Amino acid sequence: MHWRQTWLGAALALAATLGTAQSRAGAASAGTAETRAADVAVAGGSAEDGAIRKVIADYGRAIETRDLELFKAVKPNLTQDEERRTRAAFDAVKSQAVKITVLSVDVDGDAAVVRVSRRDTINGSLVSSFPQTFRLARGKAGWGIQEIGK
Repeated sequence: MHWRQTWLGAALALAATLGTAQSRAGAASAGTAETRAADVAVAGGSAEDGAIRKVIADYGRAIETRDLELFKAVKPNLTQDEERRTRAAFDAVKSQAVKITVLSVDVDGDAAVVRVSRRDTINGSLVSSFPQTFRLARGKAGWGIQEIGK
């Protein structure tokens, strides 16, 4: 099962790149906005909330489409090492679907914390479900991901 080891390794490498080395089951709570990464989740809330949710949706879409430029656009502080690992993970999979459920968006001035539940399907097989926490900052170009953690 060499192909399975390859895409599983790629998924784990990408998860590690994004600060989620361990997978955990994440249950969506009632009233949360469930979206596929390809959808822009801007329904409800303030303009800030909508802009932040769009960054999270674009992050998921970047992974699904293996679009490194979009990934760098939503995480402008991506290091060279993170970029190398992300590129390797993108190259190692045929397809990846990312389902992100936004659990909360907390804005404090030009900083925001977004808690999500994420489920990845790689090459048609469910690989993992886990929580993620994003720390965003608002700059001249708008909101961007500064840190991705568990």
